[in-house]
Amino acid sequence: MSLKKIITLSCFFFSFLTYGQLKYGAKAGVMLNASGSIMNAASDLSSIETINENTIGYFIGGFASIDLLFLYVRPELQFSYLDKNFDSLSLSQSRLEAPISVGYKLLPILSVFGGPTLRYNFEPEIENVSISSIEDQTTLGLHIGVRAHLGPLNADIRFDRGLNPNEVNLLENNGIPTSGRIDTRVSVWSLGLSYSF
Repeated sequence: MSLKKIITLSCFFFSFLTYGQLKYGAKAGVMLNASGSIMNAASDLSSIETINENTIGYFIGGFASIDLLFLYVRPELQFSYLDKNFDSLSLSQSRLEAPISVGYKLLPILSVFGGPTLRYNFEPEIENVSISSIEDQTTLGLHIGVRAHLGPLNADIRFDRGLNPNEVNLLENNGIPTSGRIDTRVSVWSLGLSYSF
């Protein structure tokens, strides 16, 4: 059999597998107790250490999904925003994220999934506090979760964890020099909804 016939048959076979199996759509959700830890804060910033308990965020984006027999591959692209508030302090950070999930359908309406998450981190901001530049703009994480498939609507819960630390240093608070570090690495639970078109 010639190479041309093998390539033609392979293309036909793979197009047959994915015909009608490619889905795409939009997704959005909320993140809870998201991201990072604050260490070695100076005494005048002691309340900053409890900021981790008051965190909420959101994400919005899109996805594509390819069904392959009992597995599916689902690359996503999303913008996320995290906001931490305590007393007069407010820490915020935005990210561009690309989770790539491989899922296994346990039941027709329930699947488990996991995979890597690629991130581009924008500079974090703390109101009235100067901080150094973030160590790495791009980072890698892992996520796992469970997804319910309800026709074109999907609901999922996932845990996402950054693999490498990504710190910034506290420099000053209202013009007064201070010290401490913030690890902006993600450690987040999220609830999301997605809709296939």
